[in-house]
Amino acid sequence: MEQNTVYTAVQTGLCSGCGVCKGICPKGSISWERKNGLYTPQVNEELCVHCGVCASVCPGLGHRYEPAKSAAETVTGPVLACYNAWSLDAALRHVSASGGVVSTLIQKLLADGAYDGAFCLDSYDYREQLKTRLYTAEDAAAHWSASNAPKSRYLPVSHENAVAYMKEHRSARLIFVGTACAVRGLQAAMNKLNLDRGQYLFIGLFCDKVFNYNVISYFNDTYSPDSPLEALHFKNKESGGWPGDMKFFPKEGEPFYRPLADRMKAKAYFMPERCLYCIDKLNACADISLGDNYTGKDASKLGSNSVIIRTPAGESAWAVARSLLEIHEIGIGEIQNAQAIDYRLNNLYYGDLKAKTIDDHLDLNTGVPREKDSASFRSAMKADLKKLQAGAFYDTNPSVLYRQIEKDNKAPDPLVKFIKRCFNFLKRKLRRIAKNS
Repeated sequence: MEQNTVYTAVQTGLCSGCGVCKGICPKGSISWERKNGLYTPQVNEELCVHCGVCASVCPGLGHRYEPAKSAAETVTGPVLACYNAWSLDAALRHVSASGGVVSTLIQKLLADGAYDGAFCLDSYDYREQLKTRLYTAEDAAAHWSASNAPKSRYLPVSHENAVAYMKEHRSARLIFVGTACAVRGLQAAMNKLNLDRGQYLFIGLFCDKVFNYNVISYFNDTYSPDSPLEALHFKNKESGGWPGDMKFFPKEGEPFYRPLADRMKAKAYFMPERCLYCIDKLNACADISLGDNYTGKDASKLGSNSVIIRTPAGESAWAVARSLLEIHEIGIGEIQNAQAIDYRLNNLYYGDLKAKTIDDHLDLNTGVPREKDSASFRSAMKADLKKLQAGAFYDTNPSVLYRQIEKDNKAPDPLVKFIKRCFNFLKRKLRRIAKNS
């Protein structure tokens, strides 16, 4: 498979929309096109010189892990310390998605001059593509809780501005916040540009897959058909505390809430295909990784974070901000169990099946021990892809989605279910016989 440009990632459904390719392209030959609910890079062949830089930094074309004894240990990554924590700033904790730890870290590190700026989001309006922007110490000095920085977006975010800034300000000390694909892409860009790793702090978010942008139209049509949405909080603790309901802001009328369950149901249909093959839920390459605390310890309706300190840079940053946090030690095993790492590893075998359809030499998750037969996941993957296809077509043909939902909610015929099980059993048996012969 030729991987000379990110065209490969787009055509094969492996693009995560991180924007690193656009930010680093030396010829400015990459633009965005929204299609099937995603913003994907388009290469202008008249400008492109086929240097291969964009493909070399694309996280969608594969992740490399440091090998360990088991798959779960490999994807967990390096661990220096683990905590449950939350911000002592009550107002900040209130507006954050969980414990407010990310915002507290950024505020303190910028205020102390440890870093020159941080790239974060500043909008909950999803009618346009989400892109990070630079926050300086002066920006953070204004009370962060009054800004649009806190909370999670659950949509693909472009980090093109961050990469472009790295290129133009090579000595700047910067903080980056993002999901695993974004962190890996940013680090690949850093290496490609021969920048100093010590200048940067990577704060990685635990990620259990994101939505595509079509979900906003779906939510609008379903819950606010008479007024377009001007903003949406995928998680908001105002109505009942953590983990939070969705909060809708229609152009006309008062804001209203929908239960968390509505968000969870939609994810099966409105998700980038690349998320099906990602196993890096704990953001193994970051300096500090964190997310919602589901360990059952130190829980609160006000929200708290589970935190993994991974590197000396992460330790140093944590030491600077720890006086502003309530902190409780916890074991990495408790975080692994709470984040259902074993279940997430099923994506490893989805990734193997996907890779085989593209190139026999492609490995989307290099270095991870295989412990199961990927063939046994073929039916489940096929069913998941049908759901994603229905969501991808929502902007052009909503009826496809509604037919798929109706089909999924229909109780299966017991006889048909039994026949399918027998058929799949025979297929697996014949496959094993053929393999051993």
